[in-house]
Amino acid sequence: MSASLHREPESQGFDDASWLLIGLCLLFLIAFQLAAPFAFAANGFGGSAAMIGLLWTTDRFYTRYRVRPAFAALVTSVMLIILFSIVGGILSYLVAAQGGALWDARLQRWDLALGFDWLGYARWVNEHPTLATLYRWAYVSMIPQLLVMVLALTATSRLREMRIAICAAILAGLAAVLLSGLTPAVGNYIHLNLGPGDLPNLQGAMVATFAQYVDFSGVRDGSLRLIELMRLEGIIVFPSYHSALGAIFIWGFTQLGRAGWPGVWWAGLMLLATPIYGGHYLVDVLAGIALAAAALVAAGRLVRRPWLRQVAKAVGGRTPLPATLPT
Repeated sequence: MSASLHREPESQGFDDASWLLIGLCLLFLIAFQLAAPFAFAANGFGGSAAMIGLLWTTDRFYTRYRVRPAFAALVTSVMLIILFSIVGGILSYLVAAQGGALWDARLQRWDLALGFDWLGYARWVNEHPTLATLYRWAYVSMIPQLLVMVLALTATSRLREMRIAICAAILAGLAAVLLSGLTPAVGNYIHLNLGPGDLPNLQGAMVATFAQYVDFSGVRDGSLRLIELMRLEGIIVFPSYHSALGAIFIWGFTQLGRAGWPGVWWAGLMLLATPIYGGHYLVDVLAGIALAAAALVAAGRLVRRPWLRQVAKAVGGRTPLPATLPT
């Protein structure tokens, strides 16, 4: 094998840290499941397993037989995104079930101490329907933004930056899930007991928030003990994972130079929309951004090393794991 092939993975980074983080998520999931077991509906797992199997097979083919490092890296990233969406989503429910007293009153006080009037902001957005619609589209486009960022970084051969963004998203997500168990909250719409008549142009946000609250309260009071993969809700309030991803998207799109500025603008709009369409407090958003910044710094270091290969050597293996060579 040529020296250039050995150098390329290190210059472009490794996926090992992301895989280890997925494994850590699974360990936490098992631990929480043993403490307070949930049942799982069968629907959704078969399709997800088939998709992951297809991606894994594609990755192996373009890693070992028809070597295409960039395409293999793209496939791996999509697989990691899907896996963390599943494992992290389930873990968020198990963690919420163990949460203590609600933090809403405290989070609201912190917002007021910062001079932020959430209800005043919501009323202002409600009075501008066009802005409310723009906010809605920005907020619900989280997954498309992630995929566009990954595709753009891969297409421009910025594989290391792409891997940093994916690793940071997983690391920030895991941290957000675990922290949410210490700081459970229901968000502004529920905490302030707002109804459709209070903010008529934001009814969509209220409906979504109420659906999240139904699951959140259900896992806390024990009435919801069956997890359906295809019906998982985003039940984390503090810190805001939407905001963490928005900050990661902004970083990712800035790596593209001027071509990435539309993505930066749209991700920034999502951050502005998060208090409205997620019912989040301002401190939720700030905490999410801070979490993303720390995750990006950590991920920048984590993707530099082939952790799985080092683990294999540590346990006596002589042959490097194939997954780390061409991707």
